[in-house]
Amino acid sequence: MSKGLNRLQGKVAIITGGGQGIGAAIAETYAREGAKVLITGRTLSKLEEVAGKIREAGGDATPFEALAGEMEQAAATVERAAGDWGRVDILVNNAHTFTDYLPIEDPKMEANCKIDFQSAFFGSLQLMQLCFPHMQEQGGGSILNFGSSYGPRSEPGFLAYSASKEAIRSLTRTAAKEWGKHGIRVNTILPSALTPKSIWYLEDSGTYDAELAKVAIGRFGTPEDIAPMCLFLASDEGNYVTGQTIGVDGGSTMF
Repeated sequence: MSKGLNRLQGKVAIITGGGQGIGAAIAETYAREGAKVLITGRTLSKLEEVAGKIREAGGDATPFEALAGEMEQAAATVERAAGDWGRVDILVNNAHTFTDYLPIEDPKMEANCKIDFQSAFFGSLQLMQLCFPHMQEQGGGSILNFGSSYGPRSEPGFLAYSASKEAIRSLTRTAAKEWGKHGIRVNTILPSALTPKSIWYLEDSGTYDAELAKVAIGRFGTPEDIAPMCLFLASDEGNYVTGQTIGVDGGSTMF
């Protein structure tokens, strides 16, 4: 891990879904820039591997096993970060359960919606509510929520996923308006990157070429393509950006 410019020196970040893919890339980038990072996820061994890599490079990271959308685990997450380091400056709501293709008329659709909303929308809301008093007391903070291009594109077969991601965009805008007076910025990122889950889906569904054709730049992104925008929005360089939906997806979604 190369040395950064200390753009997050002294800050504390909570990153959900930090055991692999985009979450791991964000954690490594934040740690390189001086932040202390607490990474959560469902598989402790993966979290420990990422945290170990960060520590070996001289960073400060804590792995913490927790599921998105479980209030008790969310509270324990924030308590651990604030207890260890005395503050919470950055929240990255990256974790989200991804339900598979399902037509709207399928009787299982309601159950799928409940699964996706619990992990994505309620998981984000819970951590935002729990981090709010810390950020308010400190005089500010940055919250990054993760949407998906599947939301505005309304991809057939993915109502549960798309709807939960669009709900997150509404959550972001509302929080940005309510909490701006406290110096708390809230933004949504629409990422597109080859992660273990997305690679499996593209291969299993046979949609690799069709999905790639939607990307203006002509290639799928990597987790490392997403992390720099997350760094910008978390740092003082992004202190006048809030309530925005920002596509980091090679142009597959354009507003």
